[in-house]
Amino acid sequence: MQFPDWVIFIASILMIGISALQSSKDDVMSAFTGNNSELFRNKKVQGPDVFFNRAMLIISILFFAMILWSNNIDRFFM
Repeated sequence: MQFPDWVIFIASILMIGISALQSSKDDVMSAFTGNNSELFRNKKVQGPDVFFNRAMLIISILFFAMILWSNNIDRFFM
């Protein structure tokens, strides 16, 4: 495994962990009963959710870039 492959591996584990730590946006019972949902209302993200959202964005961009780099290594360098 080369460097981009290791970064992809670590980024995927971090993405799974961060998505598990993020809080739910809506109550589960309202999804089944069809009650009015406040999911799409204007809510300001606060606290650790801001950190988790930004971390997920940065790691996702890194993940995508490493996949592109990993796929092009064989073409250009070997």
